[in-house]
Amino acid sequence: MSEYNELIKNFGRIRDYMRDFFVFGFKTRSDFSHKSKRTYDNERRRVENYLGDFLKWDYSGSGKRVFLSVDSSKITQNPFYRAYKSKSFTINDIVLHFLILDVLTGCERLSLEEIVEKINEKSSECFEPQTVRNKLKEYIEYGIVNVKKEKKSYFYSLSGCFVEDFGISSDAVVYFSEATPFGVIGSYIADRMNLKNTKFLFKHHFIVNTLEDNILLDIITAISEGKRVEIENYSRRDDELKNLDILPLMIYVSVQTGRRYVVAQRPGKYRFAVYRLDYIKNVKILDRDENFQYELDSLRTCVEAAFSTALIKNIKPEHFEMTLYINEKTENFVIKRLEREGRGGHIEKIDENIFKYSVDIYDTNELTTWIKTFTGRIIKLEGDNKRVIQLFYDDIKTMTQMYFHSSGEKRYE
Repeated sequence: MSEYNELIKNFGRIRDYMRDFFVFGFKTRSDFSHKSKRTYDNERRRVENYLGDFLKWDYSGSGKRVFLSVDSSKITQNPFYRAYKSKSFTINDIVLHFLILDVLTGCERLSLEEIVEKINEKSSECFEPQTVRNKLKEYIEYGIVNVKKEKKSYFYSLSGCFVEDFGISSDAVVYFSEATPFGVIGSYIADRMNLKNTKFLFKHHFIVNTLEDNILLDIITAISEGKRVEIENYSRRDDELKNLDILPLMIYVSVQTGRRYVVAQRPGKYRFAVYRLDYIKNVKILDRDENFQYELDSLRTCVEAAFSTALIKNIKPEHFEMTLYINEKTENFVIKRLEREGRGGHIEKIDENIFKYSVDIYDTNELTTWIKTFTGRIIKLEGDNKRVIQLFYDDIKTMTQMYFHSSGEKRYE
């Protein structure tokens, strides 16, 4: 049986545990039934080592519940970045890393044979040419090393692309490391420049999203190249992983929860599919799709008449109107909210303190949750989808009966 190691080889596994501890926080050891109890103990121990300042626990009738307690508006650096900095490596990996950099420093260029010779002169280990070649190939992909072919030989040199050479603003580094996707890159740069965030705090800081940045990177790469991908996606309804062939087209981000989605086309489907990034476990980039631009243009057309994720090709939008009472003198913030959240809907003042919001969308049902947040201000609802409007009135009647014991049977029309 292998010994416990604090470093991570499989980031996907630790990612799921950290997300469960942070998002849910009510699960006990027995609830993590997909893996062995020993695996749970090892992963919990790793999380405790990385995030010990934030790891809490309490006890319930079913056992000890471990959870992460973080006030994201008061932290200066995303604590989940620590997991990215705990990648496991072999002794030869780290030795070869520094030897390659040392050998190439100060040299204009060297062939593979020259690099191997110099490395073996400096090291007690004897590295094979193929091992060094593989490491050089990896560093070429990372942008650390440049390669140039002359006749039948390849010559290698350092790229000279170092953080210190760019004159980067310290404030920009610490700000964007927290405010943008792939902020962990900024965190690495801040570590290199010995920078600390002493100026910025964020009211809405969706720190857990960084755990899916590697998934996001693969999907954005596929979108930029117009390629299909195969995703390993968790189906909450079926409680199982499914492999799906999709053509990713856009990334959606919820302004309320910060949750991120990929909007994609599936073969033979008229409705665009939407998948949560935190449910995607792995991404494999496939071949370029010749219909990429057509599907992207179709999606852009759908987005113009979509309130949320009902993105359906070639259907007529439904018209919807909501009349509201808004005190113009004291409740201007409500009007601002309609403008901000109304997805391009039209706002019209029809009388003193009376406003009408109207919009054309594919599925009125998507509006219902948002509409209910205006309860108490709504004068009437009108639109093409009578069923959805009636459901709203039925819900209001049920709520009234529940809280005020009303027995009226009036049907709102």
